[in-house]
Amino acid sequence: MREKIWTLIGKHAGGVQWRILWATQPKFIVGVSGLVRNDQGQVLLIKGRMWKPSRPWGLVTGYAKGCETWDQTVVREAREETGYEVKALREPVAFVTGFKLRAEVVFLGEFIGGTYTPDPREVLDCGFFDLDALPEGLLPSHRKLIEKHREWFEGDGHDRAHAERETDRNSGTEAGHP
Repeated sequence: MREKIWTLIGKHAGGVQWRILWATQPKFIVGVSGLVRNDQGQVLLIKGRMWKPSRPWGLVTGYAKGCETWDQTVVREAREETGYEVKALREPVAFVTGFKLRAEVVFLGEFIGGTYTPDPREVLDCGFFDLDALPEGLLPSHRKLIEKHREWFEGDGHDRAHAERETDRNSGTEAGHP
């Protein structure tokens, strides 16, 4: 009998089926982080106001909104937290679960430009750091991500970033939007 009811709902009332699923399934927040590099291969780090004093430094990070793709979250968070424009690559490089109601997604990103204007509600400081001179108090999980993707920072950063900015200018797209 239960199968017949679900079949009827699925065939004749697709919107009802989605509402039932929404009401009965757990909801998750998606945290999105960006491994953002500049032309010198340095990583952009934020000193967060709301993070523990013993671990105040971390990657550009925030929660995804329902109206944006996760790579767009990196672009928005970088702009809101620092004033910088970045271009996030479209494919994530890490996906971490195991949290109760949260998933974490990580993207690679290129610094495009902008003026440093930190959000005083969230950010105490930010800066670009050499991989061999990361600040004390960097979140351990973010340190591991940076090390895991060291080749991204040490690669042909200048040439790649320059080529991508030129492609964007020529195609008329905005930073962070392919």
